[in-house]
Amino acid sequence: MFKKWSFLSFFSLFLAISLLFSALSFAFLRSSKDLPTNAVASEERVIVIDAGHGGIDGGATGTNGATEKDLNLAVSSKLAALFRMAGYTVIETRTSDQSLADTDAKKGHVKQSDLTNRLKISNQYPQSILISIHMNTYPGVACSGLQVWYSQNNDLSAELASAVQSGVKSMLQPQNNRKIKVATSSIYLLRHAENPAILIECGFISNIEECERLTTEIYQKELALAIFASLHKKMQKDTCENDKRMLYY
Repeated sequence: MFKKWSFLSFFSLFLAISLLFSALSFAFLRSSKDLPTNAVASEERVIVIDAGHGGIDGGATGTNGATEKDLNLAVSSKLAALFRMAGYTVIETRTSDQSLADTDAKKGHVKQSDLTNRLKISNQYPQSILISIHMNTYPGVACSGLQVWYSQNNDLSAELASAVQSGVKSMLQPQNNRKIKVATSSIYLLRHAENPAILIECGFISNIEECERLTTEIYQKELALAIFASLHKKMQKDTCENDKRMLYY
């Protein structure tokens, strides 16, 4: 109880201060030039949030019957809201239960079409960071805890993955000793991403206790807060060391 209260109290203060500076800076930048609603300044950092699976692709099924696609979307939407409140430009690959595959994709090629289109969305924004949200599963073993995979195509990917892994451990999962992992060729999005990219396995829905937590609104919010705080802090720190990485921090 004490740990949770400490985290929420710290984050409330952190977020309030961050939002104040973000709002002021964002307003100043936008006042100098009106951009179309679908345009993004070339130097502005964009966050692409990808809720894995969707539509006919339900992903894994939890011990309580929850589907991965629904849990991914629940966490992704909360994470997207936090980044938007802090002044980031946020692109979501999906905001409903849908597949991104082309309607004319042939049988056996639907999954590939879906992944290809997710990648296209991310690659449209040269200054973007791709965050793909998933749930893990390992039947028969009581595995638990968030774990982050990262793309080899950009050095910043590993740094972002490390920030999330360590941040979630310190704020939400003190017993989580998992390490970040470099993406294998089987993770299509990270293998082909042109920009910094990470894939977050938020927890194991094959674990009865963790699956129950992941299906609750409060834990989804805590998880989204911890991920956001970790990434936001990391990007602020990078800005102080290298002002080319962020625009208004």
